Amino acid sequence: MAEPLRPTPAKTYGRENWLFVPTIANVASPLATELGAASAIDITNIVFNDGAPTPSQSTNLVSQNRRFGDTTESQFVGTTTYAGGEMTYALDPQAASGSAGKKVWEALGAGVSGYLVRRQGVSKATAPTTGQFVDVYPVEFGPSMPTRSGDGEASEAAAVCTFAVVSAPAFNKAIA
Repeated sequence: MAEPLRPTPAKTYGRENWLFVPTIANVASPLATELGAASAIDITNIVFNDGAPTPSQSTNLVSQNRRFGDTTESQFVGTTTYAGGEMTYALDPQAASGSAGKKVWEALGAGVSGYLVRRQGVSKATAPTTGQFVDVYPVEFGPSMPTRSGDGEASEAAAVCTFAVVSAPAFNKAIA
């Protein structure tokens, strides 16, 4: 018998990027030009680790309707729900408009839709290129609210916003 498969670990420490991309024509085949467009924002070093985007998925398991003669029951796979969450990001209230300290604040207003794109296993300093793989989450944002992140001497000005996943994500898709 052949040796069982054992993939090499795809390390994510320092190798996970999150981008906000306003427009992607085809989530099943995002383009490098879309991910690198001037309107796209690499939020990797702006979003706080404890407030990072953490979309989730849950799938219901439902029991079959028991029939009179049944002595066992089986299940069906039910509805799958994709959910967003909250994202806490750095905000410099005194920064100039368009600067790194205000870029996300200005881009993610209430009702703004677009895509959160996650790339794993590639150094964060590497531009998205053809052949890399990403997860694409269609999202809509609620209003941002100024807050802070951290406590005491580690406290920083921040903002928090809620986001919803508005349609099925596309996972592990090659950048074209």
